[in-house]
Amino acid sequence: MVALDTNIVIDHLRRRGNKKSALDRLNERFSRDEMGISMITIQELYEGKSTLDPNKEGEMVILLGSLKIFPYSYEVAKKSGEMARDLGRPIEIPDAAIAATCLVNRCQLATLDKKDFVGIEGLEILEVKV
Repeated sequence: MVALDTNIVIDHLRRRGNKKSALDRLNERFSRDEMGISMITIQELYEGKSTLDPNKEGEMVILLGSLKIFPYSYEVAKKSGEMARDLGRPIEIPDAAIAATCLVNRCQLATLDKKDFVGIEGLEILEVKV
């Protein structure tokens, strides 16, 4: 199972023309049944102004409906807080929550920018190039 970082979803929604997105590249290796997102990713996506456009929001909702959505559970919140406390460097709350979601659900994290997740023990990062 692979969890998609928010930037993978954003990259896909912003693609233009025939250019392959990071998600298109992941589709070559994984089925949609093997992909999911953190509940925090949904929150981050709705922070974007493009969700004010009903057509763009609709496209996003269709994409999200094809993915497993990992809940933000007590266990994920606890792991996320401990990570933020113990990592030894600042980490954004959404990044900690996404990493914790992966650890709790035992899945890889697909991201366009692994630097946000460096040093997180046990996190398997799958960096995707576009």
